[in-house]
Amino acid sequence: MPLLAAGTLLLSAGLAQAATTPAQLLEQLQANTRDALQLQQDRSTAYQLLRATSKAPLLADQSNAPALDRAFGFLTQFGPLLDISAPLEQFKLLRVSEDRAGNQHVHLEQQHAGLPVFGSRLVVHMNPQGIYGVSGTVIPDLLSLPSQPKVSAAVQRAAALRQVAKSAPDADLAIESERLMVYRSGVLKRVEGQNYLAREIIVRSARGDVRERLIFDAVNGGLINRINEIHSVKNREIYTPNQDVPPIITEGSALAPADVPLTGDTASDPASRAPRLPQDNLYIFAGGTYDLYTNLFGFEGYDFGVTSPEEQVQKSVYLINDQCPNAYWNGDSTNYCPGFDADDVVSHEWSHAYTEYTHGLIYQYQSGALNESYSDIFGEVYDLVNGLEGPLGVTLTEGEYFENGGSRWVVGEDLSETAAAVLLRDMWDPDNFGVNVPLLGIQVLNTGSPGSVITSENYYCESGDGGGVHTNSAVPNHAFAMLVDGKSFNGVDIPAIGMTRAAHIYFHAALHYQTPTTNFAQHADALAQSCADLIGTPLNDVLGQPSPDVIDASTCAAVEAAMLSVEMRQNPAEKCDYQPLLQPDDATPDLCPAGSGPVADFVETWEGVSELPSGWEFTENLTGDTSEGVEWEVIGDLPLARGGQAVFVANTFGGSCTPGGDISGSFQLDSPQITVSANDSKLSMSHLMQSEFGYDGGNIKASINGGDFTLIPAEAIVWNSYNTDLEPAAATPVPDPTGLTGGGNTNPMGGEGAWSGSDEGESFSRWGVSHIDLAALGVSAGDTLRIRFEFGQDGCNGNLGWYVDDVSVSHCVAGQTNGNGVPQTAGAGSTPGTPSTPGVPGTPASDEPRGGANGLVMLMLLMLGLARRRR
Repeated sequence: MPLLAAGTLLLSAGLAQAATTPAQLLEQLQANTRDALQLQQDRSTAYQLLRATSKAPLLADQSNAPALDRAFGFLTQFGPLLDISAPLEQFKLLRVSEDRAGNQHVHLEQQHAGLPVFGSRLVVHMNPQGIYGVSGTVIPDLLSLPSQPKVSAAVQRAAALRQVAKSAPDADLAIESERLMVYRSGVLKRVEGQNYLAREIIVRSARGDVRERLIFDAVNGGLINRINEIHSVKNREIYTPNQDVPPIITEGSALAPADVPLTGDTASDPASRAPRLPQDNLYIFAGGTYDLYTNLFGFEGYDFGVTSPEEQVQKSVYLINDQCPNAYWNGDSTNYCPGFDADDVVSHEWSHAYTEYTHGLIYQYQSGALNESYSDIFGEVYDLVNGLEGPLGVTLTEGEYFENGGSRWVVGEDLSETAAAVLLRDMWDPDNFGVNVPLLGIQVLNTGSPGSVITSENYYCESGDGGGVHTNSAVPNHAFAMLVDGKSFNGVDIPAIGMTRAAHIYFHAALHYQTPTTNFAQHADALAQSCADLIGTPLNDVLGQPSPDVIDASTCAAVEAAMLSVEMRQNPAEKCDYQPLLQPDDATPDLCPAGSGPVADFVETWEGVSELPSGWEFTENLTGDTSEGVEWEVIGDLPLARGGQAVFVANTFGGSCTPGGDISGSFQLDSPQITVSANDSKLSMSHLMQSEFGYDGGNIKASINGGDFTLIPAEAIVWNSYNTDLEPAAATPVPDPTGLTGGGNTNPMGGEGAWSGSDEGESFSRWGVSHIDLAALGVSAGDTLRIRFEFGQDGCNGNLGWYVDDVSVSHCVAGQTNGNGVPQTAGAGSTPGTPSTPGVPGTPASDEPRGGANGLVMLMLLMLGLARRRR
């Protein structure tokens, strides 16, 4: 198809000459639409929205021309208004979709110098009257990017495998794919970012339970971002315990159970559900989800033609392994632990597959929360229309364990009690969700999730769980449930529009308007445009029949009311007041008073060695029943553009918090004996902590003159002290065979002051320097001192770990050069009294690049959809 010739012919010569500057272009569009125009641009997210808000299009073009030519014709003329200067070079066709109203949507993927731009898609919307909208992301300022990588693919492949192996040490890992691309940081967090020439590497385990996307700076070598890709034509295959064995059920085989037809959104008797084998449930519910999407939207299979209908296989695995309790989609199959074979959970996991092949929402922050929400929404829609049970099932009973009246919108109500304690979610009244599930005689309280962005106290502002993807998903969940049934919330009345209308509006937005980086505000815009598109358009119901429900202007007013009530367009950044775990290096005060500078009694920089230097001792205190081989080690590959080497202890995300999978323990690194030469001595260290907040973390202890190691109190750490106390163990131990709830924190360091978590509002942390006043510990001249760095973890889940570098014990001497960093000497373990100068650590011990530039080092804490701990 010719791209340039036809596209350029769509514009008259008069128009091309009349408007050249952005201001003139805007004036032209205002005239075309009679001032019924919306232009929205967000520099931090690179989001662009340009649309006509009446029936007059932005541009009345040649409607009989190919859709791609129409799109490029419009962008050629009006692109400068959207930071687009050369659309034919900047974009390539991803797909063209057509909706039920006959509108066409041209999905374009941004590229630069032939490389894809991560997460950047633009959609041009058109109908027979002309071009009526453009929406999506356009990453600016790419001309200054380097054109060639400086770090080899082999080096970064090895680094990717090492990084993933730290958190999954027992997995059989391999490279699934890799590509060069352009990456923009900050987009997912709605903050200004930086452009990189990057290399994306996807690492996958042979078993399929690990799949991570790592993005490296291809010029400087650092790790920029790390994204967990395990989210948490009918051709079904059911496996157990993994795909290394032949399937136990295949499509239409003698062992395949009979499919259960959908019945529509009608009440049914909970007792009507006959118990079935788990593998039969996986088969039936996968087929039911297939029918749901086919009947409503006309799509056969989740990948929309990437493979032919007869070649696509819907694989489900009934797991029996150490990854339980869990359920997840891994890009190839859905996977379920015992007890997780409930209809809404199975449909939830398959809905992640549909998301991957439509809007492709990135699994971090608000886009990740939308990813989770779409699975909750369509999983619950399937639950409500399959006729298999009443609104509450075998686990919960209305008025006994669930008390707020919105029982029809509970996610996970048919799970086993153990699984329900992990998963239960309330879409109808998330802030007030208080379900007591009798788990083996233990009352388990599920805490609330946010029903709105600003007014809810439950909106998750911290960095765990990929920025709250499993918690903040409650906001769009709530909006959908209220739209279907109608409700008054936050002073706003939301009329009921019914399930058919709501499902079509949401899926239309996913298919035609939303992109991988869509946040809550952009989601609200997409729903508004989706509703406008569908006004008067015939819709199918869940049975595949024409529905009497028709979308009109009142429907769209209800959608807007739902968005207003949950504050979907409001930015939570000010409310959350994000703070770093450690104040950055450039904020660190001088170590010594004015007129003096540090002289080292001891310095350790870890350079020039491949293992712990002489005198350093590693010990461990394993209190669980399983070990993953965690230990302190000297490594390179330091995050965030830091050169050289450091010591590191991993915070692995393995374990199950159940018997046979309890990885609780602490790991100590003790220094050699240090003789202190002055009364005003100080301990200084550079470090980076990135752990599961509140449960896993590290602190410093000291042994003075051969005494026992005792915790250095927070008040002695005069700069960058502990940011929290670790969650304590249960005050009164209770029977808890599952280890999931009721037992408090099983970290043996529970209750101690510690550094824990990561920078607020981020899934990564930055380096910082901590200063400790040794005199506050009673240390004086002539005393001997040993320092202990101790990291502890509970029985499951984790993040990255703790890096420690440039450790020094020094005192202040008049006339020495002052500074805020760690004193540097000729080598590790320097002799006492050597003058030193603050500065940057030495060079790496090998030629391999160390660190990453302005990176986002990140590891998702949880598998898809199933957070062990609810916030």
